Amino acid sequence: MKHAEKSRIIIELLARSGSLTAREAAETLHLSAPTIRREFKRLADAGTVRRVHGRIEQLDPAHDTSLPLALRRQWFTVVKERLARRVAEELPESGAVFVDGGSTTAHLAMFVDSPKLRIITNSLALNALFMEKFPLSGGPEVMLTGGVVDRKSAILLGPEAERTIADFRAECAVISGTALDGEYLYDNQDAAAALQRAMIANAKHTIIVTDSSKLGRTAMCRSERVEKISLVVTDFNPEVHETVAELKRRGVRVILV
Repeated sequence: MKHAEKSRIIIELLARSGSLTAREAAETLHLSAPTIRREFKRLADAGTVRRVHGRIEQLDPAHDTSLPLALRRQWFTVVKERLARRVAEELPESGAVFVDGGSTTAHLAMFVDSPKLRIITNSLALNALFMEKFPLSGGPEVMLTGGVVDRKSAILLGPEAERTIADFRAECAVISGTALDGEYLYDNQDAAAALQRAMIANAKHTIIVTDSSKLGRTAMCRSERVEKISLVVTDFNPEVHETVAELKRRGVRVILV
């Protein structure tokens, strides 16, 4: 079994409970304890997990957005694909759609095909995936914002990105963010939060797509109040019931997948 496959399975096991022992991983992967410990060390050294005596733990999603996108895309891959598929069903067949950068929103490239759509995005990863899917022609038109490249997250940020967004009126904005509680959408970077506010202000509807690990949490920068959000698409997790209930109370439609 290759490193990438072992890492994927370990991360998916870890996502279920937030903590994973070497014994549990060894039994599931049918590998020796020394092999698992080496995998744990490799993931910890890469900054993907936190290593504790005899086990690994999830990093706090509210504090790990500085991780490279290639690492973050390994987290909750199956869940993110399911979320992206459901969000794609909510998108219009034509018109402009803002898509914010992030590991979850990048999965939209797998499910969005309409040539009548214009995707306006600051996500270099999303653009690259569309280019792989439609190397010569077909698919939606993709327009990148200007801005400064954040290499770790593969996104464009700054005043130029905000000016691009301000020049358009979109049917909807699709945003992930770092955290979401019953009052606000958050991000760890002020520039990212500012761009999200611009997208929300210039879109008719706003869709937040996020895995449940980000619900009920906060981060450093407030992006926008939840009253500006039309829809939240997330995975079912009974531990975040109170946050989901508060979002609904404030008029936000919530889809659990």
